[in-house]
Amino acid sequence: MKSNQKVAVVTGTSSGIGHETSLALARSGFRTYATMRNLNKSENIKSVATKENLPIHINQLDVTDDISIKNAVQAILSEVGE
Repeated sequence: MKSNQKVAVVTGTSSGIGHETSLALARSGFRTYATMRNLNKSENIKSVATKENLPIHINQLDVTDDISIKNAVQAILSEVGE
């Protein structure tokens, strides 16, 4: 990852506002972590990211589960080098 690249983490990206927000951030140059509870619903965002060559990384995250939050944050931080 470029040391000056901005990073965004967006929840609820399988549809709606979260989905559109993650696409807008990625299109603006952010390395975007699109998170969702159910990864089976990730095909739509994966398809757009591939088609447009967007820097979107999909991670599982359930914001109501402390362990899920901890795991997602640790995975993202290790990927971005923090």
